[in-house]
Amino acid sequence: MQCYTELTPPTGVQHSLSLPFLSAQSNNLVVAKGSLLQIFATKTISSEIDHTQNREKQTSRADTQYDRRLNDDDGLESSFLGGDGMLVRADRTNNTKLVLVAEYPIFGVVAGLARIKIQNSKSGGEALLIATRVARLSLVQWDPEKHALEDVSIHFYEKEELEGSPFDGPLSNYPTHLAADPGSRCAALRFGSRYIAFLPFKLNDEDIDMDDWDEDVDGPRPAKEPSATAATNGTSNLADVPYSTSYVLPLPQLDPSLLHPVHLAFLHEYREPTFGIISSMQRRSNTLPRKDHFSYKVFTLDLQQRASTAILSVNNLPQDLFKVIALPGPIGGALLVGTNELIHIDQSGKPNGVAVNAFTKETTSFPLADQSELDLRLEHCYIEQMSPENGELLMVLSDGRLAIIAFKIDGRTVSGLSVRIVPAEAGGNVVQCGASSISRLSKNAFFIGNTGSDSLVVGVTRKQTQNARKKTRLVDDSFADDLEDEDIDDDDDDDLYGETTTTVPSSTAANGVPKGGEISFRVHDSLLSLAPVKDMTTGKQAFIPESEDEKNSVGVVADLQLAAAVGKGNAAAIAIMNQNIQPKVIGKFEFPEARGFWTMCVQKPIPKSLQGDKGANAAVGSEFDASSIYDKFMIVSKVDLDGYETSDVYALTGAGFEAFTGTEFDPAAGFTVEAGTMGKHMRIIQVLKSEVRCYDGDLGLSQILPMLDEETGAEPRVVSASIADPYLLLVRDDASIMVAQIDNNNELEEMEKQDDTILSTQWLAGCLYTDTTGVFAPIQTDKGTPESQSIFMFLLSAVGALYIYALPDLSKPVYVAAGMTYVPPFLSADYAVRRGTVQETLTEVLVAKLGDATESSPYLIVSSVR
Repeated sequence: MQCYTELTPPTGVQHSLSLPFLSAQSNNLVVAKGSLLQIFATKTISSEIDHTQNREKQTSRADTQYDRRLNDDDGLESSFLGGDGMLVRADRTNNTKLVLVAEYPIFGVVAGLARIKIQNSKSGGEALLIATRVARLSLVQWDPEKHALEDVSIHFYEKEELEGSPFDGPLSNYPTHLAADPGSRCAALRFGSRYIAFLPFKLNDEDIDMDDWDEDVDGPRPAKEPSATAATNGTSNLADVPYSTSYVLPLPQLDPSLLHPVHLAFLHEYREPTFGIISSMQRRSNTLPRKDHFSYKVFTLDLQQRASTAILSVNNLPQDLFKVIALPGPIGGALLVGTNELIHIDQSGKPNGVAVNAFTKETTSFPLADQSELDLRLEHCYIEQMSPENGELLMVLSDGRLAIIAFKIDGRTVSGLSVRIVPAEAGGNVVQCGASSISRLSKNAFFIGNTGSDSLVVGVTRKQTQNARKKTRLVDDSFADDLEDEDIDDDDDDDLYGETTTTVPSSTAANGVPKGGEISFRVHDSLLSLAPVKDMTTGKQAFIPESEDEKNSVGVVADLQLAAAVGKGNAAAIAIMNQNIQPKVIGKFEFPEARGFWTMCVQKPIPKSLQGDKGANAAVGSEFDASSIYDKFMIVSKVDLDGYETSDVYALTGAGFEAFTGTEFDPAAGFTVEAGTMGKHMRIIQVLKSEVRCYDGDLGLSQILPMLDEETGAEPRVVSASIADPYLLLVRDDASIMVAQIDNNNELEEMEKQDDTILSTQWLAGCLYTDTTGVFAPIQTDKGTPESQSIFMFLLSAVGALYIYALPDLSKPVYVAAGMTYVPPFLSADYAVRRGTVQETLTEVLVAKLGDATESSPYLIVSSVR
């Protein structure tokens, strides 16, 4: 029995990962919100910014905290020019936006995410490895045909023999950590007090049959491992799984000194899977006088033999280290993160560190460079690579401040590292509290997950210094004296000294300014978060007595609302939650008899005296152009107390709605079922139950299309209608349909039904959809349908089947789904009904484009009888 219900899904982001998931070329972001997994696609939008005004605003409001409401779609990079605005050039910049693709509930709390490149991926992209508490692994991939996640494998390590001794406690008392090899050769799951599970993955043949393999140097060439099905069944007819058998080892079995492991990570630039781990033979203690008893060791794995070899060991490290971050080239090695220091260890074991506060002198004797004036606390910080060229790292501190870690390179060796805080005027305070994850989306964009405030997409901009601008505009040899010596390519020196002077460019200049220019951060997008909820109460929205807002809210605003105190630190806020949408009413007009209304804009007919004069047509073109006219007319369907049905037309003015009289619009014609415009806004279409009426821009009646079957003499009544210029779909009460098309003379004509299915099938509902984005396959016909605007007709039959026709071709449907009434999670033409599946009674079908200014896509919406 369930004693609680979920009001809102989880909103705080705990884990994030960037990878090509939907396809090999896609750039996706996967976030884990507790037990909810969300998949996003990234989209880059170009917009204009004014650097001068942004700089003035940052200077005058440097201490102002970032407002999460400033980066919505309506105010995205808005630029308000002053009187001399014509003299300022507004440059364009790219903003990275997140588009939600899908979300799935997970059975368990997600403890880690990793990307794995597997064989024969259905999407062509990489697979996703999900670790959940307590010790479970799930390998999933994207199925583009079903547009859904597909489980590849599930691995359980919750076994009684792995519980350990009784005083160790259950596995749930220990954190679970997931790490994956950068080469997708294996993954490791550390769980319990001292256990680690290795899950090997199979490589592609080209990864094994390497042309540059030298047996004298690299050893014997590895043999191809037979598939699991072949080893079991003696044949490999079945599809091979992308992984090999996993195994679990106690960490002391790898090395006796790994009694108290802290953290591990797989390293880059190794031929075999290699990981570095921080551990100690003594427990961490903040009270006992223990110093520098941690060690960092590097192990290379032999997955076939299930063996390992220690290749590097660095001892006497500070005991406050808590994380290993693997660094790719050209820096390489690993960065060890402690609460008071940062230590880099290269592949040869050479350490370089920096102290970031004064407590380092009391907690360790390890030699470190002194930057204690920064007074930083590195607990719960998150670090991600920012610049692969010079190895710069972006660090988000526990209070939300941003910092940049830079390395000093001598030749090919790291000789030191430094930390600098990003100032507030450069966007160093855009994150309002400590992060929970960080992922690099692109070269100039990061995703910073958060459980205490909104998760942000932060963009990075490098502003060139004056010297850099001079170098780019250098056109004369006389300017060469302004260049630094290290920026001049001296071919003679290269000939004399060879390649020994080849270095990685340093990330900072002598004056401390980054050589790539000043770095600034700006919020591109955000994910709303209500976490953590600290307190809540119910209440009713209050208005000023007898005010206009109070009158307009009657019957619209909910009786009760839920107010909650959410967020941490500077991100603390009051969240108001409602069960339903609460629109803000800006005007209220009484239509007690109204049952439906439609607004429309229509092009005014050009007077006959001006139709022959091309110059006059050009002069009055803007007046009679529908694009320059807002919604002007409103047709309202009414039913009075006696049940009498009428339709009225109103003109929309600044003062409200005014009855439009003196036209050929007949209110007594009957009840309006549908209304709209056709003929490129030249005709107003009014669909009545018994006929269809066409009006021009002045509501002059131009055509009446009656509902009369000439063969049988029957007069079916229209139940519903759909308009997609130049087509009109009518669904009638005798379960038949009528499709009409407007010609170049703005006359409606019924289209011939060439398919016997349309004539013989009983139809319940239907709609038209204009595909302007090419989501559906473009239709190429000999009747001149534009490829960029293919119009589709969706029909729902009485037996619950969905038919799709590509207009104007009515000879055969392009798609048929017979199991529509079973409302399957994935609609397919070959859907097989399972025994016991409940059949719904569908009454309406609608295809509409939903989304925002960033992204929109068509959705199929059905209505059923409750």
